[in-house]
Amino acid sequence: MNKSSIEASIAASGRLEQLQDLRYRPFLILITLGILVRTTLMLTYYPAILLHWDSPRFARIGWSLYGDFWMPAGYPMFLWLLRQVSRQLWFTIWIQHLLGLGTGTFLYLSMRRLGVVRAIACVAAVIPLLSGDFLYLEHTVLADHLMIFLIAGGIWAATLGLVPNLDLRWVAIASTLLAMAALTRSVAVVLPPILVLCTALWIKESFRARSAAVAATVLPGVAVFALYIGGFYMCHGQYLGLVDMSGWNLYARVAPFADCRKFTPPEGTAILCEERPPANRPGPFGYLWDLESVPRKHFELGPTTGRKLGQFAKRAIIHQPWEYTGCVLIDLTRFIDPTIASHRPYSGQPREILSFGWRDTAVEARVVQAMSRSYKGTNVHLHWQYLLAFYQNLSRPSGLILAVLLILTVTGLVKARGPIRLGIALFGLSAFGLYLIPVMTLSYTFRYGIPPETFIVASGVLGVASRWPRLRCQ
Repeated sequence: MNKSSIEASIAASGRLEQLQDLRYRPFLILITLGILVRTTLMLTYYPAILLHWDSPRFARIGWSLYGDFWMPAGYPMFLWLLRQVSRQLWFTIWIQHLLGLGTGTFLYLSMRRLGVVRAIACVAAVIPLLSGDFLYLEHTVLADHLMIFLIAGGIWAATLGLVPNLDLRWVAIASTLLAMAALTRSVAVVLPPILVLCTALWIKESFRARSAAVAATVLPGVAVFALYIGGFYMCHGQYLGLVDMSGWNLYARVAPFADCRKFTPPEGTAILCEERPPANRPGPFGYLWDLESVPRKHFELGPTTGRKLGQFAKRAIIHQPWEYTGCVLIDLTRFIDPTIASHRPYSGQPREILSFGWRDTAVEARVVQAMSRSYKGTNVHLHWQYLLAFYQNLSRPSGLILAVLLILTVTGLVKARGPIRLGIALFGLSAFGLYLIPVMTLSYTFRYGIPPETFIVASGVLGVASRWPRLRCQ
């Protein structure tokens, strides 16, 4: 039997094993519970949570697909496709909940492919299947849940393409899905390079095999971005929504501590220099959303003015590196302990806002009115609100658990070997990237910590499995 026949036989055996894994009774119980809690949510909070000003913009209601400089058009394209099937809002939310079930399945199958026993593989699937925070995201018109689904699918495809042998087809699928995730939320742009890095370090075969593997991680993703840019030009779009507002965002990151006595502001930006001490300044979002703030008064909000503000921010970072590093580290720590720093206005939404227990009927009425321009059945009916909030709080991992998972991930990267180590790298580096990018370029917000939580749980579980052989398949 030649090499290609052996590899085909191994691939077929792997696919059969994954099908058998899906019949594992505890996993089927988890899926059943996931369906049950989602059905309950659909019946008690119908048709969706409509409390976020961004929801009409995410759905591009009154906007063109490429008409928003804040975010890429991937999620709006997804919503547009769903509206071609049905304009009932409950249909879109139902599909989003199905994606949540898919995310849990991808994580479970990935863990099995990496060599973890079935019972432990189920642990990684618990969060996306049953966590109230994930249910909340699926029940809104926001892009995070779709990004999580695409990343989970991309990592699963990567495990199929790299373990136990190289399969370029699955590696190419992984590249495609991770590029699509970056076009859903631009923070995921860190994921394709992580796939390239992990693949290059994992492949130990000939130079030709390694080159082919790296090409399979790069070219499909590049093709996805090329199609996206081609659509932009065909639609005569205004903004790609990828890095258009990076200047404004980075300025907002440094504005709470920037001290013009330590650097010379670029031409035309001296007006941004503040005399207020940092303790009396608002958080980063105050410089974006407060119409009375200095930048909003003197600079038109948009990519063009963002170039000047970005130059100001870079000088502040270069001349105040410790202040910048301190802000980043504090905001990173807030994902574990939100009380680590005293709260000040515009310093990011707390978890109390992203809760089934919070409702502002005035905001809801305006969002409902806006959404009704493109959707049917947008009036909200809510029952058992406090029970939903109780479940959300009960099912949320504590800060201590997240800290332990982070430690297990770091130690696992050093001590693990074989496929387990590859999985820790894929999941762990993805989680670190998703935690880091928002706080390095803008600010902390509780919602930004939910996507990386998905993958830090998986990498932490793999870290545990790397220490106890009984948790791995023999």
